[in-house]
Amino acid sequence: MNDVKNISIWIIVMVMSLPICLDIARLKKPHPLKGENTELPFPQLKLESLILGSYTDSLNDYLKTNFTLRGMAIRTRNQIDYTIFNQTHARSVLVGKNGYLFEENYIKAALGTDNFDESKFEEKISLLEELYDSTGVPIFVALAPGKASYFIDFIPDKYTANDSVKADRTYLKWKQRVDESEKLHLVDLKFQLDPLEDLFPKNGIHWSEWAQVEAFNILNDALDLYLPNNKHPLNFVVDSVYRSDQMEGTDEDIESGLNLWQDIPDLETTYYKVSWEVNDSTSKPRVLLIGDSYAWGVVNRGVLKHSYDDGEFWYYNQVVHGPKHLGTADFGKTPFEVHEIKSKSDFHKTLKQFNAIVLLSTDANLHKFPFGFGNIDE
Repeated sequence: MNDVKNISIWIIVMVMSLPICLDIARLKKPHPLKGENTELPFPQLKLESLILGSYTDSLNDYLKTNFTLRGMAIRTRNQIDYTIFNQTHARSVLVGKNGYLFEENYIKAALGTDNFDESKFEEKISLLEELYDSTGVPIFVALAPGKASYFIDFIPDKYTANDSVKADRTYLKWKQRVDESEKLHLVDLKFQLDPLEDLFPKNGIHWSEWAQVEAFNILNDALDLYLPNNKHPLNFVVDSVYRSDQMEGTDEDIESGLNLWQDIPDLETTYYKVSWEVNDSTSKPRVLLIGDSYAWGVVNRGVLKHSYDDGEFWYYNQVVHGPKHLGTADFGKTPFEVHEIKSKSDFHKTLKQFNAIVLLSTDANLHKFPFGFGNIDE
């Protein structure tokens, strides 16, 4: 009996010592986590922090979050909580009816309980109209659909029971006001895409891979109406269509962020194989795209280069992306840094370099749309 007890103790000690042994050996961490990086830098040893006792706290936090088997431990915890309690540990992610995954901000947007400030709404519209007056560059407001509004029947009851529910409130405000404007152009992607099947995947938050292609072609057709006759954006051409339950691209991006051991079953959806339209008789327009993560799908497909002439994507109006800046010192810089904008006149001069400006957002981000675009002092 004592031998069994001793062996058991030694096994427990060895298991508990395994992470630190792997750290000392500097082996590659197995099963890396997806999503936000929560690892901490090694704390610097300073006399002041040692005297105050803060160094030991920092070292303890470092060891708790940076050990080699951390990924395995977190995935195990996440899997247990998801399987048994239907709970997730990804920020703002929740499980809806029939296992549909949502982010809470999309639910709030769909039900009109988001933080939309109506007192500043007209000011935002007026600023965009003033930008058109000052630059003459056509401005398009593209309203993308949201997953919760599309799958509203799968939202948990605790949200729909709220007395303050006003379905699609913020989207409808933007739609109505832009549609009434004589200076802004509405591209209502939500209205055009919502009736279609498989618009959103069950385990992802962004519109499906095929929907990105359709949305971009709809947007380009809208641009074409207001561009000079010699400027034509090239559309995607759908070469073939197929169905699959093996998700591609971002079609299970929420599930990936849950960091589970077990794969969550996906619904079969549509996929396109595409190429670029060929048109040698006209030149491509230079387009500025300002938007949220819903723009990344088409940006990653190369639209800024293949459809537009050195187009730019200002991600949340904070970081400049585009073929002209890729691999240069401009990478990761703000529009103000890249274009050396120091005044309102500089800003207008920059905008005049483009043939069209597109502001794109899904409904979950409309309460902060258009992300400060145009807010610049003299």
